[in-house]
Amino acid sequence: MEHLDEVADSWRKQMRRGYTRLVVLVLLHREPLTGYDIMKKIDEKTFGFWRLTAGGVYPILKELEENKFITGDWTSKSGRRKKVYKLTDDGEKILTTALSKQQQMAETIRNLFQEFARDILSEEVTSMPMLDRLLSISPLAGGIEEKNADDQIKILTKIRINILIALKFVDERLQKLEASKSK
Repeated sequence: MEHLDEVADSWRKQMRRGYTRLVVLVLLHREPLTGYDIMKKIDEKTFGFWRLTAGGVYPILKELEENKFITGDWTSKSGRRKKVYKLTDDGEKILTTALSKQQQMAETIRNLFQEFARDILSEEVTSMPMLDRLLSISPLAGGIEEKNADDQIKILTKIRINILIALKFVDERLQKLEASKSK
């Protein structure tokens, strides 16, 4: 069983590495950052769920720079040299393409896992689009604290509307389940 855990952990690490590339590009799309700032932002935006190490982020930055998706410029601040990375035009293009492909893959995988859960676990997993929509409010899609007050109000209003829609969906679903249970 320990061997299986090691294999699954290895797969998880490979997937995370691919996601790291994408997240780095998204963050650099927003603003130029140092490697340390990227690690810090990912940690903050995921509420500590995803903590990158220097050994995880700097090889990816080097790879992205070698492929001309980002550039890094050395600056000096308070006597310390830092390399600040920014997205290139090719980086913008690959980000757009990768995000589009990621959306398609996420939907396909979600559907597959629902099918697998039915077949293997003998459980019916129904899609709940309203809950999916609510849960898709990702901390990485945020950056809300960096926006002006009017933009924050617009974003928070949209989130509140999505939450209210999701709550209505949950209430309707609960009523149906309770009604069918009492039959």
